[in-house]
Amino acid sequence: MATFAIISDLHSNLEAVEAVFARIDELEVEEVVCLGDVVGYGADPLPVTTIVMKRCKWTIQGNHDWGMFHNMDDFNPLAREALMYTRQQLRPFFLRPRRRQAHEFLRGLPKTMEEFGFKFYHGSPRDPVMEYVLKSDGFLEPEKMAQLFTYVDGPCFVGHTHWPGVHRPDFRFTQATDDEREFVIDGPCIVNVGSVGQPRDGDPRASFAVVRGNRVQIERVPYDFRRTQAKILAAGLHPALAERLARGK
Repeated sequence: MATFAIISDLHSNLEAVEAVFARIDELEVEEVVCLGDVVGYGADPLPVTTIVMKRCKWTIQGNHDWGMFHNMDDFNPLAREALMYTRQQLRPFFLRPRRRQAHEFLRGLPKTMEEFGFKFYHGSPRDPVMEYVLKSDGFLEPEKMAQLFTYVDGPCFVGHTHWPGVHRPDFRFTQATDDEREFVIDGPCIVNVGSVGQPRDGDPRASFAVVRGNRVQIERVPYDFRRTQAKILAAGLHPALAERLARGK
């Protein structure tokens, strides 16, 4: 049975990415896959993309990766500002081959992947790049969940909401916590692996998942978010992008 790690929503947060890969190495997990949003929000798009290119078996496209190359009208002002910064940082230049390689890597990301007997998306099985599968959808949008589960014939994995947990066919969402962070995935379900670079579940620690056969465990890793905050402010990005890291919101 396959053992592998899943990371998602790194958002140019180098300190969180380095801490997560250090933990993956501690766990002796050799294969790592990425569900997108390598860039956006943070101040280190080039080093983060370079690490992903080196360490991940494959990466799929997140909405911020998509936004690098398309119209940004649907992004909120903070996200647009950060994407403009990211575009500048990764603008191809013949004397900067790492920039060019990172730029082309992000441009060429596929929207979905299927491996290890599972399906992988950034957003949802219905709209792989853009659609959120929210923790509240089970009781606020049951018709939406019913439609989503018509696409799900087994366990699949998503990111995008920055909120780790598992959606079941009864539409219930079980949030991953320190007390409950390992789940059996032996039937249709949508597993959200959380965010490495910008958690939003009230826990500032980086989140990722490790799959071992028919079980998935959500790992949380502390990192030096104050250093990340300082970089965001030094880059001239909006202070809210720094402040939220301390709250995990």
